[in-house]
Amino acid sequence: MEKAYYEHIQWWDYLIYLVYNGLLAYLLGRVGEIALNIGKQARVLFFIAFEVYFLLVIGDSLFHYLPYLPDSELYSYMISSGQYPETSSENLIVIYYISIFLSIICLNDPVIFTFFCIFLYALGAMLFIQAWKKADPSFNTNSETSAALLFLLWPAAALYITTPLREAFIMFGFGLFLNGFMDCIYKGKWRSVIIGSIIICAIRLQLFVFVLPVLGALVVYKSSLHKIWKSAILVGTIVAAFLVVRYVLVEHPLSPQTMAQLRNVNLDNAGPLGYGRVDWDSYTDMARDYPFIIAQFLFSPFPIFVQHDPLSTFVPFLDCLFLIFLLILIFSRFKALIRQHLPVLLLCVFYIILFGGYEYHITGAVRHRMPLEALFILMAAPALSRIIFRKKHAAA
Repeated sequence: MEKAYYEHIQWWDYLIYLVYNGLLAYLLGRVGEIALNIGKQARVLFFIAFEVYFLLVIGDSLFHYLPYLPDSELYSYMISSGQYPETSSENLIVIYYISIFLSIICLNDPVIFTFFCIFLYALGAMLFIQAWKKADPSFNTNSETSAALLFLLWPAAALYITTPLREAFIMFGFGLFLNGFMDCIYKGKWRSVIIGSIIICAIRLQLFVFVLPVLGALVVYKSSLHKIWKSAILVGTIVAAFLVVRYVLVEHPLSPQTMAQLRNVNLDNAGPLGYGRVDWDSYTDMARDYPFIIAQFLFSPFPIFVQHDPLSTFVPFLDCLFLIFLLILIFSRFKALIRQHLPVLLLCVFYIILFGGYEYHITGAVRHRMPLEALFILMAAPALSRIIFRKKHAAA
């Protein structure tokens, strides 16, 4: 399907796109070198990623080979018109205000906005690497290069970063949040994790349910407060998370029947790509289905909780294969990860349990697991580094 945001491109617009390409690529390299201390080889790979994604967008504007993603029309509308879509929820309001500023920079052109998203994604990936280096001093230049290579080859990024969406903003926000999380765990500094929490919650309202319990757990883990105060803060953040679910996200009393109804209503809107129609009369029923829902979230578009031909959603299918490859690399060094990075692993488990249970859309699962998959890339990079650079040294 032809995208509406390509309809009014003129031949001279491609010259403008080349100018933006040069400016953003140069800025990416400078920020990566000076602000984020990313090694030269990794910066080269991020430069290549930026150019590859740039060419994917240019090619798609001519030949229309990338899948049509309906949500992209919302962001294109905001950038091109400067108005807020009446059909959208309050969840996009922060992105709308950001888009008012970006629309000036991007000349009200959704294609240029997409180039900015690619730039923001690359910065976000660099932030992920910077955060991991704080946690793992052994994460050397070779591991950094391997991580950059995996970010370059990531199928989900090639699909969801090359169209006007908010995934690049979420990746960037999670990169900031992860830096703050690492600062808190390893340096006892709180400011950056609070700033990162505010940013990702502003970008996606549902992340309050993730952030509040994490902050409470960090207080218990790192704070020098009395145990009574620690317990009170932890309980308070969990209660606050439940209140967000009850009064903001669900707006109904929480029960298995309510959660089942919410899921099934969303499935009606998801059409053939929905999964997980459920009949929950008790929490035992929920516990029975939960492992399958989480497995579907992790391995979408494989047909675990639904009948679906994974090849009909080809790029998400490639992303699932990519994810399986990452998990193989991770399990090859799992004991070391448990010993060195247990807080991060617990963060991943919490993310899976929380968002795996919420997800109901096959390709939406691929989008929404991207911050988790970025963490998997960091965990897998040292194992890939040993394979690549061992062979390189052997050849030499």
